Amino acid sequence: MRGGRTLVSSVSLGLVLFAAAFAFSQRSIFDRFRGQEPFDIAETERPSIVPSFEFARVRFTSYREGRRPGWSHDFPRAERNLLTILSEMTGVHTEPRAHAVVELASPDLMSYPILYFSEPGGWAITPEEAENLRSYLLRGGFAIFDDFDGPWDWENFENAMALVLPGSHFVELTVDEPVFQSFFHIESLDMVPPYGAYAVPTFHGLKDDSGRLQVVANFNNDIGDYWEWSDAGYYPIELSNEGFKFGVNYVIYAMMH
Repeated sequence: MRGGRTLVSSVSLGLVLFAAAFAFSQRSIFDRFRGQEPFDIAETERPSIVPSFEFARVRFTSYREGRRPGWSHDFPRAERNLLTILSEMTGVHTEPRAHAVVELASPDLMSYPILYFSEPGGWAITPEEAENLRSYLLRGGFAIFDDFDGPWDWENFENAMALVLPGSHFVELTVDEPVFQSFFHIESLDMVPPYGAYAVPTFHGLKDDSGRLQVVANFNNDIGDYWEWSDAGYYPIELSNEGFKFGVNYVIYAMMH
C-alpha cells in the first residue's frame, strides 16, 4: 500500500496526539484497574454500528486458569484502543466496541478474518481446538499470538501448533516481510518489550504453500500491553506508537491477503 506508506509521518503524529490527549485526561487508570474483580464478558457493550471489521480475542483451554486467565489479559482495553486507532487512521470501517470473545472450538471462529491469542505459552490444546484452528487457517484465516516469553512458553506453544498444522515449522521473520510494510513502514524489529521479558523480542511466522503468512507470534513480547495502557501514560508514547503500528499492520495485511 504505497499510499499508506506516504502517510507514516502524519499518522505517527496522530498516534502521538491520541496517546497524549488520553494520558492528560485520564486519572490514574492503571491504579484503578489494580485488583479489579474478574470481568463478565456478557456485560461488555456491543457496537453501535455494524462494522466491517470486528476484533476477535480467542478463549482457549490453558494450564494457567486462574482468577483472570491468560487469554483475557489486557481485555477489553487493548482491543478498544487498537480499534480506535484503526478507525481513525485507516479506511477500515470499525469502532472501539467492535470486538468479541470467541471459543477456540466454536464454529463461530470462521466468522472472523483475524484471531488474537494472549498468553499462548500456557495453552493446553484440545483435539477440538486443534482441528477447528487448522480448518480456520487453511481457509485463509490469520492468527496473532502475543504475550509469552521464555523457553518453556515457546516449547509449549510450538508443540500446540504442531498439532494444529502437522509438519509446519516456524521461521523467524525479518523486517522486510510484507506484514511489517502493509500500512506503516516499520524500520526495525528491535522492539523494547513493555516489561522484563526473558530475552530480546523476536517475531516468528508460519506460511502456507503460497507464502501467505498464516500465523505471527510476538515472542518475548506483549504488544497488547502497549495497546491497553496507551491512554494512561503508563509507557512512553514512542513505545505505545510502535505497538499500534504492529497491530494496524497485522490487520491490514490479513484483510489484504
